[in-house]
Amino acid sequence: MKRLAIIAVIVSSFLSVSIRASEVVRVSDGPSAKIGDYVPGELLVKYKPSVRAVASEYFQSRWGVATVRTFRRIGVQRLRLPKDMTVEEALEIYRNDPDVEYAEPNYLRYAAATTPNDTFFSNLWGLNNINAPEAWDITTGNSNVVVAVLDSGVDYNHPDLAANIWTNPGEIAGNGFDDDGNGKIDDARGWDFVDDDNDPMDSDDHGTHVAGTIAAEGNNSAGITGVVWTAQIMPLRFLDAFGSGTVADAIEAIDYAIDNGAKIINASYGSYTFSPLERDAIATARDAGILFVAAAGNDNWNNDSATKHYPSSYDLANIIAVAATDQSDARASFSNYGVTSVDVAAPGTFILSARPDRRTVWSNDFDDGDISNWSTGGSNNSWGVTNEYNRSSPNSLTDFPYSNYVGGTDSYAQTENIDLSSSAGSKLTFWWRGNIPESGDYFSVQASTDGMSWTTLYLKIGNQIGQLWYGTVSSFIETTADLGAYDGSNTFYLRFRFQSDPDLDVGEGWFIDDVEVTAADTSYVNPQGQYYQYFQGTSMATPHVAGLAALIWGLDLGQTYAQVKQRILNGVEVKSGLKGTIMTGGRINAYNSVRNAPNSPSNLSATAASSSKINLNWSDNSYGEDGFKIERKTGASGIYSLIAVTAANATSYSDTGLDELTTYHYRVSAYLGINSSDFSADTSATTTATTSSSGGGGGGGGGPCFVATAAFDSPLDGLAN
Repeated sequence: MKRLAIIAVIVSSFLSVSIRASEVVRVSDGPSAKIGDYVPGELLVKYKPSVRAVASEYFQSRWGVATVRTFRRIGVQRLRLPKDMTVEEALEIYRNDPDVEYAEPNYLRYAAATTPNDTFFSNLWGLNNINAPEAWDITTGNSNVVVAVLDSGVDYNHPDLAANIWTNPGEIAGNGFDDDGNGKIDDARGWDFVDDDNDPMDSDDHGTHVAGTIAAEGNNSAGITGVVWTAQIMPLRFLDAFGSGTVADAIEAIDYAIDNGAKIINASYGSYTFSPLERDAIATARDAGILFVAAAGNDNWNNDSATKHYPSSYDLANIIAVAATDQSDARASFSNYGVTSVDVAAPGTFILSARPDRRTVWSNDFDDGDISNWSTGGSNNSWGVTNEYNRSSPNSLTDFPYSNYVGGTDSYAQTENIDLSSSAGSKLTFWWRGNIPESGDYFSVQASTDGMSWTTLYLKIGNQIGQLWYGTVSSFIETTADLGAYDGSNTFYLRFRFQSDPDLDVGEGWFIDDVEVTAADTSYVNPQGQYYQYFQGTSMATPHVAGLAALIWGLDLGQTYAQVKQRILNGVEVKSGLKGTIMTGGRINAYNSVRNAPNSPSNLSATAASSSKINLNWSDNSYGEDGFKIERKTGASGIYSLIAVTAANATSYSDTGLDELTTYHYRVSAYLGINSSDFSADTSATTTATTSSSGGGGGGGGGPCFVATAAFDSPLDGLAN
């Protein structure tokens, strides 16, 4: 066996990993390992309007920066820095220039989903919890409502989604022309902002899962049902195959949604870095009348603290920030929260939704010991098969079989040609372990379309993303790379490259197993259950709210985003476990919001206080109600009539002026405008007999409605009796 170098490790639940990525920069610590990640070599800059053109030209000529893209709505440029300039150096230059309004790194954003931990739940419990079936009695949706899904793409061929995928009315698919003049050729069903092409196919599963919760086709005798049965899903891919994306791509996706008539944007992603440019983009969506539904984050973090989660925490009126609840309507243990920064909660644990179909394009597990279809080369080339370690028995591929690597190595192992000409959403997956003790020695994966010019791929391992890797991985760990940029290529090669400096500080090197290139498929020939899976996270809670917004908007396309948002907030069911942790203290209720009515009060009790007075108490389960209506009848066979109307947030009322030894029945409802909740359960109490010491009672009775203006237990409370 090889000599093992001793390296400090990071302990996780399942394996020990100590790894470093040379191309991802961390600028701060906080509730997530992803805080402060940004794209190296790029900057987002906003010049002051009066000097925008002159300043842009100056920086290009003086410093050699290049403009990649201009976001016209917010006046921002995405810049590529010269190779000898770091992001930090560029920020210092730009931020010290009085002609620059903003300058910031191109921060990364991440999918908010957590790893599923149970694959055998058999029903869509979340839809029952939010009373979606009751809402469907009123409406199942409207095909004129467009929901933009800013995510990892969407499997637009999925049998539960295909009927609800948006099509661009201004574009003729497949004709090779930009028919609608928006600078994007054949964008017939959205856009891929990662690879800048017209195929927003999902290679990460995340976006398809989100889309299924929003608007999987309902009542089609297959699969699942979305919150809304009929709506248009606009796939906008800005997260790559391992769930990360940039602010620049998110801004461009928001622009696209604005230009193409989206009413709702679902944003199941986020990080902890404030971007005024991202905020500006969402503000332009607000000005276009778009509701922006955003995940609160998965770090059990208080977003009201100094470190906030974005984009959910921007102070914009069109944002609904969403926490996650479990099956008992308690806040999920991982969910972020905040009394001022998080608006509502929705189901987010063990959520069943759509999964893309995928096919294997090419694979190799090395178990036959034959790598004759690979080519190897370079200095100190020793690539070969070994049975020393493996993920799938008996073999793996390694740079130096049965010995430590040597200094001065620059070698590679290259695949045969892989045909991606008919592939979409391509992705590389492989498993590896090993030891490289210092940063001068590193491992990378490269891609080429001609076998001569190579591009180093970004890889995701654990929670880190980078290009060059060193450190210790003590157990085989899955690693992925996005190959979407190579979709459609009939010549494509991968190679694993190992490089070491001349010194003698060496280790085992890498062991690689189960290499697989997959792509989206359209066959769906396996059992139906293959195309659905369970995820959990605020990413899964957010599409419940976006789907509800689509249901509400479908009732009246003339509603504003503010009206739709308010109906969602007012319709929540207040839960004890959510009070004091999110603004409304409640989990969404589709039925209430569709009816535009508050939630019903509960736990109504009646207690005789005297021969002429009965005290009522109840639980307020609604948010934003105008008040409560109290009805009473005498005896079980009597007829209910309104006796009082209270102010909002009341939980008690004293009914006075009653007859002795008489049984009275009561029920209470919350109201909002002209709409009222269902009544609480009926309760009753019997007044006592008159005694010489008993006081009379005035008010209440069966007379005109009484509007309570004193708070319960306030100094004026006795005057209201």
